[in-house]
This record gives sequence, structure tokens and C-alpha cells, in this order.
Amino acid sequence: MAYSPYEFDMNRIVSLLPSATEIVAALGAQDRLVGRSHECDYPAGVAALPICTRPRLDSAASSRDIDQAVKSSLKDALAIYEVLTDKLRTLAPDIIVTQDQCDVCAVALADVEAALAEWSGQDVSLVTLHPTDLDAALDDIRRVGAAIGCADKAETLIQQMLARRSSIAEKAAQLETPTVACIEWTDPLMLPETGCPNSSH
Repeated sequence: MAYSPYEFDMNRIVSLLPSATEIVAALGAQDRLVGRSHECDYPAGVAALPICTRPRLDSAASSRDIDQAVKSSLKDALAIYEVLTDKLRTLAPDIIVTQDQCDVCAVALADVEAALAEWSGQDVSLVTLHPTDLDAALDDIRRVGAAIGCADKAETLIQQMLARRSSIAEKAAQLETPTVACIEWTDPLMLPETGCPNSSH
């Protein structure tokens, strides 16, 4: 769908993913955010936005209890998060940014699509992110930038990030390589490669 510059200025954006919320803000469009996920809390001011999703599990439970509840939900093909369809309809976004990488980490794309299918007479653009590595994450920034009319800002941000990555790599090359352990979940212990029950990696 083609937008005029004026239409871009009027876009109402809902982000259902914390990283997407930060991308929108980094591109200078935080003032166009009208809704967020229950987990979006950065940058400052985002927490005041209406919440459009909620967990079906007790997030205050122990690490092991959450793991068991997640596995039980997946076994029974139940959604872990709920899209607040009525809230979305009230907010009337032009663009919704979500993800299709992991149904355990954030609201499932299928649930977002189901919520949109219940609407009538409202044209909503769905921007779906799927970052599997740093380069894919940069591509997601481009995708969001293009969708909200900030393509130039997206390229500028990407170049800044690449420059910073190069600078860090140069400094790190002069240091002794440390031994690092990446842990995704503590009880039971999960490594990033196998931690996500919905991961294909």
C-alpha cells in the first residue's frame, strides 16, 4: 500500500513487541505509538500507553512453574498470550508491528491475524519481524522504517549501529578472549540454542 508523506505523519502505530517499540522510538516516531504490549516499558513514556496484550500464565510464578505451564499450553495448542481485540479496535491503529519468530516469547502472529480478521471496514498494515541474527535485526529496522515512512532514518540508524559494531570489534580484538556462558532460562537450565520451545534453531 502506498502512503503520502501526510498520511505517514498521521499513522497510528501499535507495537506488540518490546524491540519493535524501541525501533519505532529510535526512528523518531514514538509520538505515533498509540498502544503497546504488556511487556513494552522502554523508552520513557511508553509505559503510559494502553496495553493491547496480556499473558495467560502467572508471570510472578517460579521459573520452573512458568516452564511447566508453557510446555503444558504448547502441548494443548493453547496460546500463551492474549490479544486484547477490543482495545485494538478502540485504538484504531494504521500499523501493527509484531513478530512470527517465537510464540513463547511474544504474542503469536496467528492470534494477531485472528484479531484483525474480526474487524470490518478498517485498513491495517501488519509489519512482522523475524530477527534470527544481527543482520536480520537490521533488516527488521529497514522494514519498520519503510512501513512508517522513516526509511532514511532507518538507514542512518543502521549505519550508526554498524559503525559501533566495528568499533567494538576492533577494541575486543585487542583483549583476551573470555569464556562466556549464555543462559536463556534458569530453572530448568536452558541454553539459547535449545531454550525456546518454539525455536527452529
